[in-house]
Amino acid sequence: MKLVPSDSSLFRNAIEALKDFLPVAQLRFSADGLNINGMDNSHVGFVDYFLAAADCKTFDVNDNLTLGINMTVLARALAAVGSEDELTISDNKNQDKLVISYANKKAGKQVKFEVPLMDISDDTLQLPDIEYDGSITLKTNDIAAVVKEVAGFGEVLTLKLDKDGLHISTKGDTGSVCQTLNVDGAIRIMNLKTDSVEASYGTKYMASIMKGGVSLATMTTLDFDGSQPLRATFLFGKEKASRFVNYLAPKLIED
Repeated sequence: MKLVPSDSSLFRNAIEALKDFLPVAQLRFSADGLNINGMDNSHVGFVDYFLAAADCKTFDVNDNLTLGINMTVLARALAAVGSEDELTISDNKNQDKLVISYANKKAGKQVKFEVPLMDISDDTLQLPDIEYDGSITLKTNDIAAVVKEVAGFGEVLTLKLDKDGLHISTKGDTGSVCQTLNVDGAIRIMNLKTDSVEASYGTKYMASIMKGGVSLATMTTLDFDGSQPLRATFLFGKEKASRFVNYLAPKLIED
Protein backbone atom coordinates (compact mmCIF):
# COMPACT_ATOMS: atom_id res chain seq x y z
CA MET A 1 0.00 0.00 0.00
CA LYS A 2 1.20 3.50 -0.86
CA LEU A 3 -0.69 6.76 -0.49
CA VAL A 4 0.54 10.24 -1.42
CA PRO A 5 -2.13 12.90 -0.71
CA SER A 6 -2.39 15.79 -3.16
CA ASP A 7 -2.55 18.19 -0.20
CA SER A 8 -0.28 17.10 2.67
CA SER A 9 -1.42 19.75 5.14
CA LEU A 10 -5.09 18.95 4.49
CA PHE A 11 -4.43 15.30 5.35
CA ARG A 12 -2.56 16.36 8.50
CA ASN A 13 -5.51 18.56 9.52
CA ALA A 14 -7.95 15.69 9.01
CA ILE A 15 -5.98 13.30 11.22
CA GLU A 16 -5.63 16.03 13.86
CA ALA A 17 -9.42 16.47 13.87
CA LEU A 18 -10.14 12.74 13.88
CA LYS A 19 -7.91 11.92 16.85
CA ASP A 20 -10.12 14.09 19.08
CA PHE A 21 -13.01 11.71 18.33
CA LEU A 22 -11.18 8.41 17.73
CA PRO A 23 -8.04 7.88 19.87
CA VAL A 24 -7.59 4.55 18.07
CA ALA A 25 -9.12 3.69 14.71
CA GLN A 26 -9.00 1.49 11.66
CA LEU A 27 -7.67 2.83 8.38
CA ARG A 28 -9.68 1.11 5.66
CA PHE A 29 -8.13 1.20 2.19
CA SER A 30 -10.01 0.21 -0.96
CA ALA A 31 -9.76 1.05 -4.64
CA ASP A 32 -11.98 4.10 -4.02
CA GLY A 33 -9.88 5.66 -1.28
CA LEU A 34 -9.19 5.75 2.46
CA ASN A 35 -12.02 5.60 4.99
CA ILE A 36 -11.80 6.19 8.75
CA ASN A 37 -14.98 6.10 10.80
CA GLY A 38 -16.30 5.16 14.20
CA MET A 39 -18.18 6.13 17.34
CA ASP A 40 -16.44 8.39 19.83
CA ASN A 41 -15.71 7.11 23.34
CA SER A 42 -18.70 8.89 24.85
CA HIS A 43 -21.05 7.26 22.28
CA VAL A 44 -22.77 10.56 21.47
CA GLY A 45 -21.04 11.18 18.15
CA PHE A 46 -20.04 9.34 15.00
CA VAL A 47 -17.38 10.54 12.57
CA ASP A 48 -16.90 9.47 8.96
CA TYR A 49 -13.81 10.58 7.00
CA PHE A 50 -13.16 9.61 3.38
CA LEU A 51 -10.16 10.62 1.26
CA ALA A 52 -10.95 9.85 -2.37
CA ALA A 53 -8.27 8.18 -4.48
CA ALA A 54 -8.77 11.02 -6.97
CA ASP A 55 -7.47 13.45 -4.34
CA CYS A 56 -4.12 11.65 -4.12
CA LYS A 57 -1.03 11.95 -6.30
CA THR A 58 -0.47 8.24 -5.71
CA PHE A 59 -3.00 5.73 -4.43
CA ASP A 60 -1.67 2.19 -4.79
CA VAL A 61 -3.89 -0.39 -3.11
CA ASN A 62 -4.05 -3.86 -4.63
CA ASP A 63 -6.60 -5.35 -2.23
CA ASN A 64 -8.87 -4.05 0.49
CA LEU A 65 -6.69 -3.43 3.52
CA THR A 66 -7.55 -2.58 7.13
CA LEU A 67 -4.88 -1.27 9.51
CA GLY A 68 -5.41 -0.43 13.18
CA ILE A 69 -3.55 2.64 14.43
CA ASN A 70 -3.21 4.89 17.45
CA MET A 71 -4.55 8.14 15.98
CA THR A 72 -2.89 10.32 18.61
CA VAL A 73 0.52 8.92 17.68
CA LEU A 74 -0.26 9.28 13.97
CA ALA A 75 -1.24 12.92 14.49
CA ARG A 76 2.01 13.48 16.39
CA ALA A 77 4.02 12.05 13.49
CA LEU A 78 2.21 14.35 11.06
CA ALA A 79 2.34 17.47 13.23
CA ALA A 80 5.26 19.11 11.40
CA VAL A 81 4.09 18.30 7.85
CA GLY A 82 3.79 21.47 5.77
CA SER A 83 1.86 22.27 2.62
CA GLU A 84 5.04 22.08 0.50
CA ASP A 85 6.12 18.72 1.90
CA GLU A 86 5.40 15.56 -0.10
CA LEU A 87 3.86 13.10 2.33
CA THR A 88 3.88 9.34 1.76
CA ILE A 89 1.92 6.81 3.81
CA SER A 90 2.77 3.12 3.36
CA ASP A 91 3.03 -0.14 5.26
CA ASN A 92 6.19 -2.17 5.76
CA LYS A 93 6.75 -5.66 4.35
CA ASN A 94 5.50 -7.39 7.50
CA GLN A 95 2.44 -5.11 7.67
CA ASP A 96 3.08 -4.50 11.37
CA LYS A 97 4.03 -0.83 11.06
CA LEU A 98 2.67 2.22 9.27
CA VAL A 99 5.46 4.17 7.58
CA ILE A 100 5.04 7.94 7.45
CA SER A 101 7.64 9.82 5.47
CA TYR A 102 7.79 13.32 4.07
CA ALA A 103 10.35 15.35 2.21
CA ASN A 104 10.93 18.96 1.20
CA LYS A 105 13.45 19.34 -1.62
CA LYS A 106 13.75 23.10 -1.15
CA ALA A 107 14.59 22.74 2.53
CA GLY A 108 16.73 19.63 1.95
CA LYS A 109 14.76 17.73 4.60
CA GLN A 110 13.62 14.13 4.84
CA VAL A 111 11.68 12.64 7.76
CA LYS A 112 10.55 9.07 8.40
CA PHE A 113 8.37 7.61 11.16
CA GLU A 114 7.40 4.00 11.76
CA VAL A 115 4.29 3.65 13.91
CA PRO A 116 3.35 0.18 15.23
CA LEU A 117 -0.01 -1.09 14.02
CA MET A 118 -2.66 -2.30 16.44
CA ASP A 119 -5.05 -5.23 16.47
CA ILE A 120 -8.44 -3.52 16.63
CA SER A 121 -11.67 -5.47 16.31
CA ASP A 122 -13.70 -4.60 13.22
CA ASP A 123 -16.36 -2.10 14.31
CA THR A 124 -17.56 -0.97 10.89
CA LEU A 125 -20.84 0.88 11.27
CA GLN A 126 -22.97 1.97 8.35
CA LEU A 127 -25.56 4.58 9.20
CA PRO A 128 -28.88 4.49 7.35
CA ASP A 129 -29.92 7.37 5.12
CA ILE A 130 -31.59 10.01 7.27
CA GLU A 131 -34.14 12.56 6.10
CA TYR A 132 -34.16 15.87 7.96
CA ASP A 133 -36.75 18.63 8.36
CA GLY A 134 -34.10 21.35 8.20
CA SER A 135 -30.86 21.94 6.31
CA ILE A 136 -28.58 24.92 5.79
CA THR A 137 -25.35 25.29 3.82
CA LEU A 138 -23.10 28.19 4.77
CA LYS A 139 -19.49 29.26 5.07
CA THR A 140 -17.57 27.14 7.57
CA ASN A 141 -15.83 30.22 8.97
CA ASP A 142 -19.22 31.83 9.70
CA ILE A 143 -20.66 29.00 11.76
CA ALA A 144 -17.33 28.12 13.38
CA ALA A 145 -16.87 31.72 14.58
CA VAL A 146 -20.34 31.85 16.13
CA VAL A 147 -19.93 28.52 17.92
CA LYS A 148 -16.60 29.69 19.33
CA GLU A 149 -18.07 33.00 20.48
CA VAL A 150 -21.07 31.52 22.30
CA ALA A 151 -19.33 28.40 23.68
CA GLY A 152 -18.21 30.09 26.90
CA PHE A 153 -21.78 30.85 28.04
CA GLY A 154 -23.28 27.39 28.41
CA GLU A 155 -22.77 23.65 28.15
CA VAL A 156 -25.74 23.14 25.82
CA LEU A 157 -26.03 24.86 22.44
CA THR A 158 -29.39 25.21 20.71
CA LEU A 159 -29.82 25.51 16.95
CA LYS A 160 -33.01 26.88 15.47
CA LEU A 161 -33.70 27.22 11.77
CA ASP A 162 -36.59 29.33 10.47
CA LYS A 163 -37.35 31.71 7.58
CA ASP A 164 -34.96 34.31 8.98
CA GLY A 165 -31.93 32.00 9.14
CA LEU A 166 -29.96 30.01 11.68
CA HIS A 167 -30.15 31.03 15.35
CA ILE A 168 -27.48 29.73 17.73
CA SER A 169 -28.06 30.21 21.46
CA THR A 170 -26.92 29.04 24.87
CA LYS A 171 -27.26 30.07 28.49
CA GLY A 172 -25.57 29.42 31.79
CA ASP A 173 -24.70 30.93 35.15
CA THR A 174 -22.80 33.79 33.51
CA GLY A 175 -25.63 34.80 31.20
CA SER A 176 -27.16 33.92 27.86
CA VAL A 177 -26.43 34.68 24.22
CA CYS A 178 -28.14 34.25 20.86
CA GLN A 179 -26.61 34.95 17.47
CA THR A 180 -28.39 34.77 14.12
CA LEU A 181 -26.88 34.06 10.72
CA ASN A 182 -29.43 35.63 8.41
CA VAL A 183 -30.35 34.27 5.00
CA ASP A 184 -30.03 37.67 3.32
CA GLY A 185 -28.21 37.10 0.07
CA ALA A 186 -25.04 35.68 1.60
CA ILE A 187 -23.87 32.26 0.45
CA ARG A 188 -26.41 30.45 2.61
CA ILE A 189 -28.77 27.86 1.17
CA MET A 190 -31.62 26.77 3.40
CA ASN A 191 -34.25 24.04 3.10
CA LEU A 192 -37.15 23.74 5.54
CA LYS A 193 -39.96 21.20 5.50
CA THR A 194 -41.75 22.92 8.40
CA ASP A 195 -42.00 26.48 9.70
CA SER A 196 -38.97 25.90 11.95
CA VAL A 197 -36.74 23.20 13.40
CA GLU A 198 -34.92 23.29 16.71
CA ALA A 199 -32.55 20.96 18.56
CA SER A 200 -29.88 21.17 21.27
CA TYR A 201 -26.40 19.64 21.44
CA GLY A 202 -23.40 19.54 23.75
CA THR A 203 -21.43 22.74 23.26
CA LYS A 204 -17.99 21.16 23.55
CA TYR A 205 -18.84 18.59 20.87
CA MET A 206 -20.12 21.26 18.50
CA ALA A 207 -16.95 23.28 19.08
CA SER A 208 -14.80 20.24 18.35
CA ILE A 209 -16.70 19.48 15.13
CA MET A 210 -16.29 23.03 13.88
CA LYS A 211 -12.63 23.14 14.85
CA GLY A 212 -12.01 20.12 12.63
CA GLY A 213 -14.22 21.26 9.77
CA VAL A 214 -12.82 24.77 9.44
CA SER A 215 -9.39 23.37 8.59
CA LEU A 216 -10.79 21.19 5.79
CA ALA A 217 -13.63 22.86 3.92
CA THR A 218 -14.85 26.35 3.05
CA MET A 219 -18.51 25.33 3.23
CA THR A 220 -20.55 23.40 5.79
CA THR A 221 -23.94 21.73 5.53
CA LEU A 222 -25.88 21.27 8.77
CA ASP A 223 -28.86 18.88 8.70
CA PHE A 224 -30.92 18.60 11.86
CA ASP A 225 -34.31 18.40 13.56
CA GLY A 226 -35.51 17.47 17.02
CA SER A 227 -35.71 13.71 16.44
CA GLN A 228 -32.46 12.92 14.61
CA PRO A 229 -28.74 13.28 15.27
CA LEU A 230 -27.25 16.41 13.74
CA ARG A 231 -25.20 15.84 10.59
CA ALA A 232 -22.38 18.27 9.81
CA THR A 233 -20.90 17.66 6.36
CA PHE A 234 -17.63 19.11 5.05
CA LEU A 235 -16.73 18.28 1.44
CA PHE A 236 -13.28 18.91 -0.01
CA GLY A 237 -10.95 17.87 -2.82
CA LYS A 238 -11.00 18.39 -6.59
CA GLU A 239 -14.56 17.24 -7.19
CA LYS A 240 -15.67 17.49 -3.55
CA ALA A 241 -15.44 13.69 -3.52
CA SER A 242 -13.65 13.61 -0.18
CA ARG A 243 -15.62 14.20 2.99
CA PHE A 244 -15.54 14.76 6.72
CA VAL A 245 -18.97 14.02 8.20
CA ASN A 246 -19.93 14.27 11.87
CA TYR A 247 -23.10 13.00 13.52
CA LEU A 248 -24.03 14.24 16.99
CA ALA A 249 -26.88 13.01 19.17
CA PRO A 250 -29.28 15.69 20.42
CA LYS A 251 -29.16 16.68 24.08
CA LEU A 252 -32.31 16.79 26.14
CA ILE A 253 -32.91 19.98 28.07
CA GLU A 254 -34.62 19.63 31.43
CA ASP A 255 -37.19 22.29 32.26
